[in-house]
Amino acid sequence: METKEPVLLIVLVETARLRWFVAGVNLDGTALPLLCSEEGDLEHYLELPFDEQVSFLRHRFSGVLQRGCDRLWAKQKKPCQIVFLFDELLEQDNGRLTQRVAEHFIQWMTRPPVVAFKCESGFATDTPALNKLVGELDATLETPLHASLPSLLPAMKDAAAWELSPKKVKN
Repeated sequence: METKEPVLLIVLVETARLRWFVAGVNLDGTALPLLCSEEGDLEHYLELPFDEQVSFLRHRFSGVLQRGCDRLWAKQKKPCQIVFLFDELLEQDNGRLTQRVAEHFIQWMTRPPVVAFKCESGFATDTPALNKLVGELDATLETPLHASLPSLLPAMKDAAAWELSPKKVKN
């Protein structure tokens, strides 16, 4: 059986533009941009009651994780940790929504483990302070995560670095 290289799978959530990015990070801190959504991809949650917002975001981010894993697998890599990075808390209920969505992944995904952070300065700086919301990050993975941010965050502005995932149409 072929061995896959372990990597971090990072989901960056840009709340102001209601979009997401998914990337791999090698254990040496090298970032691998994979996919991004169109601006407004997450906007549907704004129209929903709280429990339906949680459900919508859980399903959307589950799809994001699946597509990210598929792209990594094709590159002979597999996630050893999933990291959600939010630039801000999602609108609604003073951050309760962000916490609830993140807790879902912590409870339901034990392999690989999940951790969620809020970037204290948003994505405006290449080295944001990370405020843990839920989950645990293996201590050996802190260095690659932090080492990847100075290249990963600016790459979010380079459309050519990412495969664009078309906006889902509401049914």
